[in-house]
Amino acid sequence: MTDVALRRFVPTDCQWLVARHQDVYTREEGFDMTFGPLVADILQKFCESHDPACEQGWIAHRGGDRLGSIFCMRQTAQTAKLRLFLLTPEARGQGLGKLLLRQCMDFARGSGYRDMQLWTHESHQAACALYAAFGWQLVASKPVHSFGQDLIEQSWELVL
Repeated sequence: MTDVALRRFVPTDCQWLVARHQDVYTREEGFDMTFGPLVADILQKFCESHDPACEQGWIAHRGGDRLGSIFCMRQTAQTAKLRLFLLTPEARGQGLGKLLLRQCMDFARGSGYRDMQLWTHESHQAACALYAAFGWQLVASKPVHSFGQDLIEQSWELVL
């Protein structure tokens, strides 16, 4: 992982992020074509109105190859929301998820947030295990039908 670096998200990353999220979640989770537009909407709103002092996104890359992403977005003045955490299949198992998660949490702390929240699905077992290892707490879980699948939606929180 020594040749992997993090850089700040730039708007030209949007197309790649939408396509990779749609591709990975379609292939691995069976998500339908409604997932990509959700990612696009999140990114559009971020690009239009984010405050770089308290909201940021990062792209993990090796040379010119993008490997993953994570975003810290403002939920409230005290609460940050972790969004768009993604590792491409070829980037997994190398500690990159820990690097991205630590970057996001450190940024949230440094920006004065008191806590963080995230939304995910139970089927994302590796990510959920990572959240738990970093001190996140599962606070809610419910069955839903989203993106063409029956899923267990989860909400996690972390006190910073």
